[in-house]
Amino acid sequence: MKTYNDCIPCLVRQALDAARLVTGDGDSQRTVLKKTLAAMAVMDMSQSPPMMARYIQETIAEVTGNTDPYKALKQRFNRFSLEIYPDLAARVAESAVPLETAVRLAIAGNIIDFGALSSLDRETVFATIDHAVTNEVRGDMDGLIQAFASARRILWIADNAGEIVFDRLVLERIDPARVTFVVRGGAVLNDATLEDAAETGISDLVATMDSGAAIPGTVLGECSDAFKQDFYRADLIVAKGQGNYETLPHDDNRIFFLFKAKCPVVASSAGVEVGDMVVRNF
Repeated sequence: MKTYNDCIPCLVRQALDAARLVTGDGDSQRTVLKKTLAAMAVMDMSQSPPMMARYIQETIAEVTGNTDPYKALKQRFNRFSLEIYPDLAARVAESAVPLETAVRLAIAGNIIDFGALSSLDRETVFATIDHAVTNEVRGDMDGLIQAFASARRILWIADNAGEIVFDRLVLERIDPARVTFVVRGGAVLNDATLEDAAETGISDLVATMDSGAAIPGTVLGECSDAFKQDFYRADLIVAKGQGNYETLPHDDNRIFFLFKAKCPVVASSAGVEVGDMVVRNF
C-alpha cells in the first residue's frame, strides 16, 4: 500500500508518542517532531507507512540514544498475555471448532498495537477477546482452515509483542514442524523480535527467525536472503497485523492476512469496517 494523506497525522502522533516514552524533555520531543515533519515533506508517498515508521524510530534513537522506546511496554504485554494464556487455551479446548476459535483469538491479539493506538488497557483487551469469539470474521476463514490442513511449509509472519502469545493458540493446533515463525529484524514500535519470541516460549515451540529488517511490516526488498528463501518456498503465508497488510504484495494467493482493522485507510482497502476482524486472501 502507498501512504495516504490520512496516514500523515497518524505517523506524527506515533512520533510524539514514541518520543514521550523515552524522554520528558520537551525540546527533545520537539526535535523528533521537526525531523519527522521535515522527512514527511519530501517523502515518497508511493512507499508504505511502515517505511516512515522506521525513519521515526531511527530519529528517536539519534536524538535520545534510545533504540527501543517500547521495550517496557513489550515486556509488560508479554507478561500480561502469558498470564491470561491458560484461560484463552481453555476457551479453545472447549470450543466446538477449536482451530477456528484459536484463529479468532489470534486476531483479537492484534489489538496490542501501539503503532495504531496511543494507549491500551487490560479491559480493552478483554473486550476484544469477547468480541472475537462471538462476532463475524470478515473474509475467508474456511479457506484458511483448509490451507492449514494441506500446506507443507507454513510461514507465519508475526506482528506485535504480547500478540504473539495469542498466535501460539493456533500454532499448537497445527503441526509445528511445518511452521517457521518470523519476527522483526530489530526493535521498532512494539513489534515482536527474537527476544520476545524467546521470552514468550514461541521459539521453544516452532522454528523461529527474523526478517532481517527493523520495519513494522515486511518489505521484501529490505529483508534478508535467508528470510526471502523461506518466503518463496512457503505454500502458506500467514501475515499478522496491519503493517504486514500495508507492505506485503496483494497479488500472492499464498498469503492470508489476519488483523483487527484499526485504521480507516486499511479498513477501506480491505473492504471492511474499523473494528472488524479480518482474514483476507486475494
